[in-house]
Amino acid sequence: MALGRKNSGKQLTSHLKRLYGRLGGELRWIENPPKLRQKKWRGGEAFAAEAAERETRAEEIREALPHIVYVIQMFDPEWAPEQEKLIRPLRRGPNRPPHGWADAAFDVLREDGDWLTVREMLDRVVERHDLSVDDGPAYVQAYGAINAALKRAQRGLVKDGGQPPRWALKSRQRGNGTTSAAGEDGW
Repeated sequence: MALGRKNSGKQLTSHLKRLYGRLGGELRWIENPPKLRQKKWRGGEAFAAEAAERETRAEEIREALPHIVYVIQMFDPEWAPEQEKLIRPLRRGPNRPPHGWADAAFDVLREDGDWLTVREMLDRVVERHDLSVDDGPAYVQAYGAINAALKRAQRGLVKDGGQPPRWALKSRQRGNGTTSAAGEDGW
């Protein structure tokens, strides 16, 4: 099926411009890391040990960027790479779930099907991914990330009126009772 006039490259160029911004930002970060990361301060040894991996990634990005620019300029000849805003990569710490706190909390809600507080979700995520949030700032950051995600995504969630609030997925609720993740219908 051929692309129609409506889809004649606008979506592709939009996606590729965002990709260019992300890859360009990552390359800039690899080539010029923050000063604190370069010093032996808070994980500086681990940062230095990953130098070969960062250089390999930088080479991959350097090879990919000209191809992305070429395809964008096929559809938008006036576009110049200098006008695209580079997006700084997100900092990922070693003590986080692979896809972030919010996704891990939603996974817990999907799989458990019970009414859970943010603290209970956080405890299950920590247990599942073998993490450690014993210190205060890490716990507060994780708790805040999960709580903010739940408040933003209320469309698919149900919150009881209690204190602390308990959350469950709407799809798991039937009437006033809850259904388990395995299902009570026998399937």
